[in-house]
Amino acid sequence: MSFLVKSHVLQFAGQPVPFDRSPNRGGALKPLYLIIHYTAGTTASGAVSWLTNPEAKASAHIVLDPAGAATQLVEFNKVAWHAGRSSWQGIEGLNGSSIGIEIVNAGRLTKKADGTWQTSTGKPVPASDVVIARHKNETGEAGWHEYTAAQIDQTVAIGQALHAAYGFLDVLGHDDISPGRKSDPGPAFPLDAVRTRILGRA
Repeated sequence: MSFLVKSHVLQFAGQPVPFDRSPNRGGALKPLYLIIHYTAGTTASGAVSWLTNPEAKASAHIVLDPAGAATQLVEFNKVAWHAGRSSWQGIEGLNGSSIGIEIVNAGRLTKKADGTWQTSTGKPVPASDVVIARHKNETGEAGWHEYTAAQIDQTVAIGQALHAAYGFLDVLGHDDISPGRKSDPGPAFPLDAVRTRILGRA
C-alpha cells in the first residue's frame, strides 16, 4: 500500500488521510519545490492546533507525526503559509511555488547544567533521542532532536507521490531558502538521501 495524490488530496490505501483544513491559506499554487520543516514541538496535536489557528498566520500542507502518520491541512493546489521570507534561484517568497511538510520534531535542543537535554519549551528529551551535529550554516556543534525512522520513510513515500503528481524541481530545507533565519529541518534530518529517493536521482 502506498500514497497517492488525487484531486490535490493525499490518499493512503485508497482513502484520504485525515484532513484538518487550515484557514491560513492563499490562492492557487503551482508547486515547483517540496520544502521540509520541523515543527519545533513534540506533538502532532499541538502542531495541527497551531497551524489551523488564524492567529498563527502560518500553515503547511502536511503535518507528519513521530509514528509517520500524516494530517493534511491545505490542498496541494493552494498556497500554505510555511516558507515566510525566503528565496531560491531568483524566486522571492517560496509560499507561492512550494508544498510544505512539517515534521513533528523539537529541532535544536538545550543542554542543562546537569547534562540532561530539553526542548525550547523546557520539555525533557532522553539522551538517546539527541544527535550532536553541526548545522551546515553554522560553525559549532549542537544537540538536535532525532527524527524517527518512520518519519523519514514516510517523508520519502509522501514526497514520491507528490513528485509523481507535480514534478518537483528540487526538495529543499527551510534552512536552504531562509538561511540564517531558519535552521529546520537541521542536521539530524538526512535531506540529501531523502531528496535522492524522492526525485530518483543518483
